[in-house]
Amino acid sequence: MKIFSSADVTIAVLNYNGLDKIPDLFASIKELEQEVAEVIMVDDGSTDGSPEWVRANHPQVRLVLLPENSGGMLNLVRNRALAAARTDLVFIVDNDVVLSPDCVEAALLGMNTLPGATVCTTRAVYEEKPNLIYQDGQLLHYIGASPNINRDRELTEVDQEPRLSIGWGVQLINKVKTAEFGWFNEAYSLGWGDDGEFNHKLNMAGCNCYHIPASVVLHKRHSASKRYVSAVRNRWRFILEMYQWKTILLISPALLFYEFPLFGFLLLQRRPRDYFRGMASVFSQLPSIFKERRKIQARRTVPDRQLMGCGDIFVYSDEMSSPLLRMGYKFLNNALFFYWRIIRNAL
Repeated sequence: MKIFSSADVTIAVLNYNGLDKIPDLFASIKELEQEVAEVIMVDDGSTDGSPEWVRANHPQVRLVLLPENSGGMLNLVRNRALAAARTDLVFIVDNDVVLSPDCVEAALLGMNTLPGATVCTTRAVYEEKPNLIYQDGQLLHYIGASPNINRDRELTEVDQEPRLSIGWGVQLINKVKTAEFGWFNEAYSLGWGDDGEFNHKLNMAGCNCYHIPASVVLHKRHSASKRYVSAVRNRWRFILEMYQWKTILLISPALLFYEFPLFGFLLLQRRPRDYFRGMASVFSQLPSIFKERRKIQARRTVPDRQLMGCGDIFVYSDEMSSPLLRMGYKFLNNALFFYWRIIRNAL
């Protein structure tokens, strides 16, 4: 097995209109403990002068310019970064983070020592409160969602062991080993599951994706766009592509049950059309979904029961503003957990 070093790594910054963020990111790249082979920036049609700033202030950075903005198709940008990199390993980085000096080395250690490691994802803490966790790896909730793992917990309160994980934009990728999987599926738009589908299909095939707690980045807090259409579409595409038919049959009562509070939530947000638009998009994509499903399932070596679980579904705190919503949220999580205990041993 090849032992990788920082000389095998390209850092690929993904950027769209990040002129207010990338100076700190590029400063942190210069402070890394080990120099990497190359730094590139894939720019998604920025209009704020980001590429010009990089060209003037970091001329050693190779710019890869998309002719126009992808319109939220971030997987297209990720794939462009993987294709442009000249090394076996690519450390894909969003523009709203700052790298700790040893984050690449910690991810490399995981890549070199963990069984079957193909992707290593980072832990993220808040830039303004680096003792608090922003993102700490993802477990797949069987309903097709992400549990709220360790969000806002102190670093001293959580374990430091690597574990299988899916999803989150800052990750070290073996582009050679993952090429046969087609990298990121460009049919997923920015929203839930857009990066997780890549990690999950690799885990299904035994090409393991690990969360590395020792590899830390600082995340800049900003208001997130509510991408409800993409969340609905991506979630159902993910379920239909990734889950075994037996799993879908067993969880179908929970899937049906979950749709009612989901739609009710979008009604309260005055966004019911987003649900119907997302579902209509799923139906229109069914031929491509089942074509992709056949390819993914043909590579499967790991059953669903080893790759999913249950937990409190992640929602943004500003979406739980009323006591009624919080009570409904608690009831939903308890009901889903009760059903999980019934069916998990049958998967």
